[in-house]
Amino acid sequence: MGFDTRTAISKAGINPDLLKDPDNRLPVSQVDALFNGLVSISNKMDLGLSAGASLEARSYNLLQHLLLCCSTLSEALVYLNRYFILFSDEAPPTFSRKGDGSVKISFPLAHSFTEEQRVRMDLVLSITCHWLRQVCGREFKLTQLLLPFSPPSYMASYERWLRAPVRFNCQEVSAVFPAFWLDKQLHQSNPHIMNMIKTEVKNLAEKINNRALLSDRIRQALTQNRIEFSATQKEVAELFHISSRTLNRHLQQEGTSLKSILTQSRIDEAKTMLEENKQSIEQIAMKIGFSGRRTLDRIFIKYVGMSPAQYRSKSATEGSREDSSEVA
Repeated sequence: MGFDTRTAISKAGINPDLLKDPDNRLPVSQVDALFNGLVSISNKMDLGLSAGASLEARSYNLLQHLLLCCSTLSEALVYLNRYFILFSDEAPPTFSRKGDGSVKISFPLAHSFTEEQRVRMDLVLSITCHWLRQVCGREFKLTQLLLPFSPPSYMASYERWLRAPVRFNCQEVSAVFPAFWLDKQLHQSNPHIMNMIKTEVKNLAEKINNRALLSDRIRQALTQNRIEFSATQKEVAELFHISSRTLNRHLQQEGTSLKSILTQSRIDEAKTMLEENKQSIEQIAMKIGFSGRRTLDRIFIKYVGMSPAQYRSKSATEGSREDSSEVA
């Protein structure tokens, strides 16, 4: 677009050398800072929407080629979910059939959505719409888009770039389209090329996966609600497309186990819920997959050194002291 991006990259705290490899990953916070910096420099408020139609990265393009070779959109969505890591380490979108004959694609939404996240959300939506039109053809149209914020100044750009009516101030981020597209035969399908691309896609996905510790990726999946705290070894292994034996081997090499990760994640979640002080301890125990309060009490005391009730009381006391300090 003709403007110097170095200032925005620097302000976002990004090492420019990382950008030389288009498949390197950046923390979401840095991505948001970068996008908002680029918006300020270019004065282009709909930057995320316009960028989504022209994104270039080896892993992204490889995934796009795989989707284009699928015989149906339903098959393409399965591969999109399985290999979403070629685009992002975030939780992939979910797909559901509705009773009115439509399909909804829902994107994970953080509990505390901020304006800083909007440009990235625009980008993801734009990429998704671009993918769908590439796979299904130009006649494909979304029924509507649902967004969790008020209409921005560039509201008209949504229909321009995404070609769909938009509803703002919703409690979700979703795209809706007619269900008949799922099973419609696609003209661009090519099973021979697809088999070749699948091997390359799988190898690249494994390479990207190996950059992060498996234990960290399991913790991230728990945070993103992609697996339950009560998940079995088989369920966790299937999520990462590996065998239970491979799962155990990797975790042993990292000095941990699935049981240890699940237990510690439960304790961390219990701490957060106790600090919020909105639910009873029995409710918290059930929500994180324990049989009841007695089990939570026993494990919490073992790992934290005090009971959940004592932890809640201590957190409330410390919170009151902080409030008093701020007032003083």
